Amino acid sequence: MNDSAVQLVTDSAADLPDEILEEYGITCVPLTVSLGGRGFEDGTMSPSDFMDLMAGSKTLPTTSQPSPGAFLEVFERLAERGPILCMTISEKLSGTAQSARMAAQMLPDAEIEVFDTKAATSAEGAQVIRAAQLLREGKELGEVLDYLVNYRENMRIFQGFLDLTNLVKGGRLSRLQGRIADFMSIRVICHNVDGEIEMLEKIRGTEKMFARIIELIEAEGVDIEDRIMVISHAANLEWAEWLAEKVKKMNPRDVIIVPMGSVISTHAGAGSIVISV
Repeated sequence: MNDSAVQLVTDSAADLPDEILEEYGITCVPLTVSLGGRGFEDGTMSPSDFMDLMAGSKTLPTTSQPSPGAFLEVFERLAERGPILCMTISEKLSGTAQSARMAAQMLPDAEIEVFDTKAATSAEGAQVIRAAQLLREGKELGEVLDYLVNYRENMRIFQGFLDLTNLVKGGRLSRLQGRIADFMSIRVICHNVDGEIEMLEKIRGTEKMFARIIELIEAEGVDIEDRIMVISHAANLEWAEWLAEKVKKMNPRDVIIVPMGSVISTHAGAGSIVISV
């Protein structure tokens, strides 16, 4: 339940489960996924079913941002209750923020702020949860925005790729490179650079990769105690829980594990994990 006058909106790329959306009164606008001539809203298919569907396809699913009309419908409904803070997936990954801004321009009398989280999945979700907590504490919209800018710019995001199949399907790796990587148990660590995903390191072996991610987090020197550390996973709860146990020892504000939705899983691939600090 949202006790604040400010209404909080996000998109489904934040991968926030229904219980968190309901707890904080957050409205979620879904992206869409298409595969094999079938289209559906992100979040309406279970992660396991989507993984099976994706594994059986020779091509990658395609994803689409919400239309301005989808945001306009939400904004019109919420504007009567007070100002709106809409937090979106990185503009460098999706046109979702642009759709939200177009909708906001259609309501010139409403107070609507569109905030680019410069992230997706766990890192987007962590920012949304923190904003919800601050609003519940009674912070004004301007205070929350100032906090979010600092939080966002100091956030560190690491992604572990276990299965490079989607990189091959998407043309980012050749089939030969994919087969060699699979044979040699090559894992890839990526990180977020100003809203874009870039390769950081290649590691042999799953456990070595996740141990390296912990080392990278520890080396960042971020004020962990003020952080909500969200771990999202594409059907890889075992390693997500392993990471959670490791990062809990760093004494963050909270550690939350969430399943990765269809949109992000399309690009990340089966078994991938994203952790934000």
